Amino acid sequence: MPNNNTEFLQTASAVMNELDVRYMEADLDEKLELKEELDKAMMTFSEARSKILENEVICTSEDLAHMQELRREVERAGEVQTLVRVVVRLTRVMARI
Repeated sequence: MPNNNTEFLQTASAVMNELDVRYMEADLDEKLELKEELDKAMMTFSEARSKILENEVICTSEDLAHMQELRREVERAGEVQTLVRVVVRLTRVMARI
């Protein structure tokens, strides 16, 4: 598997794990705001992961750079509304894979 694919999967997995933790730590209102977009992101991640594992796609350096930036944004997101916006962008990046 090309290095970009490996790094992309590792970074995307770390982002999804961080989002899961943020969801678990959220209060009820925040969970309601996050749930729909988080579910979409997980479905898209699963689809992208399958394509990468089956060597149907090769991630570019640009794909990897986008995922790394999104990881930093998730880590910095303080408010749930900011996190939701990042999750929407995350889904878009993974959907292009």
